[in-house]
Amino acid sequence: MNSPRFFRSFLWLTVLLLVVVILHISGVLHFIETPLTRMLYKGSQALYTLTITGEDDVYLKTLTGEELRQAYMGLQERYNNIVVDVAQIKELQKENENLKEQLQFFSEKDWTYYTGRVTGKQINPFESTILMYIDHASETIPVGAPAITKSGIFVGTVVAVDGNIINIQLLNDGRTKVGASFLNDERTIGVAEGGYGKSIRVNFIPQNEKIAAGDIVVTSGLTQLIPYGLPIGTIETVEKEPYEPFQSAVLTPLAAPNSLEVISIIVEQIAT
Repeated sequence: MNSPRFFRSFLWLTVLLLVVVILHISGVLHFIETPLTRMLYKGSQALYTLTITGEDDVYLKTLTGEELRQAYMGLQERYNNIVVDVAQIKELQKENENLKEQLQFFSEKDWTYYTGRVTGKQINPFESTILMYIDHASETIPVGAPAITKSGIFVGTVVAVDGNIINIQLLNDGRTKVGASFLNDERTIGVAEGGYGKSIRVNFIPQNEKIAAGDIVVTSGLTQLIPYGLPIGTIETVEKEPYEPFQSAVLTPLAAPNSLEVISIIVEQIAT
């Protein structure tokens, strides 16, 4: 029932469109089209207009498509530069805080030390070492010297020096063995060893010693050139088997290997 009405409406619409087209071609609608076109042009012009501030005034400039693309590319480049600058500032702030903590640590000690940036890393399940550059290192840095970061956190020992390049073996390296002491009432001692992924294990702890999760572990001073009291980490778990002469503790190190950027090497400790 609606079909005849639909076809009539479609027919009238077609006739109307044909009339409008004929009037447009003949120019009869010129007096309407001209002001309408100007109005639409001004409205769309705002989408491609840039406000430019001069020394004494503000004016508008209409951009072409290419100019608009170039303006966008310029803004994108400025944004990328700002992102890089912010990242660099944050990195510098982090290094500055690290250096402040190290300076504060050494201000309370009568020790000789050298500070430098990490220039290379070899960190994997089999080996964990870093490289440092210090002028005349072969003349000043002894093999076995301890390396620290932040407020005296022990991170490893010097294992090789070649000219100005220093090779430091980190705590979690499988070859590392350092005397460790627990800050408990008994001042329990053991041997901190690497080779357990991100964790450190302290072995050869006497079975009757009382240690618990959360205890702080520091260097014991029993390893040559490494002073007592450099923080290593905190106990994560204690492993204790009946009838075994020793127990073990798994530590969470206070400094992650991948976070090491600025390191100090202690070369001499003078008793005060």
